[in-house]
Amino acid sequence: MEYYLQKVRKFIYMKLRALLLDGHTIQALPMMKALTRLNAEVTIFCEDRISYGYFSRYARHRVLCPAPKTDETAYLNFLLEYIRMHPQDLVIPLFNDTAEFASRHKAEIETSGSKVDIPAWEVFIRGHDKELLMEACKALGIPHPRTANPEKIGYEKAIGYVGYPCLIKPNLGAGAKGIKIIHSRENFERYYQTTVQKFGASCIQEFIPQTGTQYKVQLYRSESGAIVASSVYEKSRYYPLDGGTSTCNLTIERPDLVGLYARVLDYLDWVGMADFDCIEDPRDGIVKLMEINPRVPGTIKASFISGVNFAEVMVDRALGNGYKSYRYMPGKILRNFATELLWFYKSGDRFHTRPNWFRFFGKNVYYADGAWSDPLPMIAGFLGGIKKLASADFRKSKHK
Repeated sequence: MEYYLQKVRKFIYMKLRALLLDGHTIQALPMMKALTRLNAEVTIFCEDRISYGYFSRYARHRVLCPAPKTDETAYLNFLLEYIRMHPQDLVIPLFNDTAEFASRHKAEIETSGSKVDIPAWEVFIRGHDKELLMEACKALGIPHPRTANPEKIGYEKAIGYVGYPCLIKPNLGAGAKGIKIIHSRENFERYYQTTVQKFGASCIQEFIPQTGTQYKVQLYRSESGAIVASSVYEKSRYYPLDGGTSTCNLTIERPDLVGLYARVLDYLDWVGMADFDCIEDPRDGIVKLMEINPRVPGTIKASFISGVNFAEVMVDRALGNGYKSYRYMPGKILRNFATELLWFYKSGDRFHTRPNWFRFFGKNVYYADGAWSDPLPMIAGFLGGIKKLASADFRKSKHK
C-alpha cells in the first residue's frame, strides 16, 4: 500500500514548481535532490556561478540574480518579474538574508499564487531577533543565557544582570558576524556603538564557555500546532575552533529538546521550519538556547540522511496534503570536507577526536558539500571557499 501511495504522491508532485532562493548555498544541495526525487521542477536563484547549487545536476533551471542584501528593491522586482514570467508554486528561502526578505514581502509574493515557506514578519521577527527570543525564553522558563539591552535599561543595570565576560551580539544576523567578547567597561565603550552602527540594534549576553556540547534541533510546526518533523544532531567539530560553523555532525535522539523547543514555537505561533542552536553550559550541565535560524540550515542534509524529509514536508504543506510520518534514524555522520581540512590543520585534538577524523567512508558517513552522484558542487564549493577566505571582511567576521 505504501508503494502505491508514494506513486500517487509523485504524480501530484509532478505539477509542482519549486523556486529555491540562495541556490548558491550548501543547503540547496539536499533540498534540490529531495525535490527532484519527488518529481518537482526545481529552479534556483544564485548570486554567483562559482557556488554549490549552480553546478548541481538536480537544478532544472539556474538563474543569476541580484543580492538581496545589496539592493532589496532590485531583488524584489527581479523575483516578482521572474514569477510573473515563470509561475512557481512554492518559494523556499535558504539563508538569513532571503528569509528576512521573504518574510517582509510574503504577502506581496503570494499575490502571484506562489506559497512562501516562511512565517509572516510579525511572527518571524519574534523568533529571529535574539533579544526578543531571549525574552520569550525567560517568559517560558526555557534555559538561555542572560541577555540585556544597555540602551533600554542602561549599562550598569544591563552588565549587573549579564556579568563579565559577555558578548555584544547584533539582534539580527547569521553566524558570528558582529559578535565581540568583552571583559570590561572599556571594551564595551570601544565596541558597542560601532556594532550598533554597523549591524543595527544589539544586546549584551552572558558568555557561555564553548567547551560544552553544541546541538542543533530542527522542527517543522504545522498550522494545527503539531510538530510534523524533527531531527537533532550534535556538533562534533566546528571551525573556527572557538565556536564556529560545524564541520562534523552526529545525529542523535533528544526528545527532551524537541519537546522543550516545540513550546517556543507554540508561544510564537510559528508555522514552518525552525532551526535551534543550543549549547550545554559546562558550568551547570544545562542545555541553553542561543538562537533560532528561521530557515533551512547548512547542515540540513543530516536530517535527510536520518530519514526526515523536510523538503517533502514543505511540498505537502504547499499542496494542502496530509503530512507523512518519518522514521528517524540517529547515528548518521555528516561531514563538510573543506572545513574539516581546516579543522584538522588547526586543532590539537586531530588524532583523538570522535567521530574519528580519518573515517572517510562507511554506510553512516556522508558529506554536506557533495556526493558521488553529484560531484561538481564539491569542486565549486571548494573554489568558492577559497574566494571567501581571500576576502578580508569574511575572515574578520569569523573571529570574535
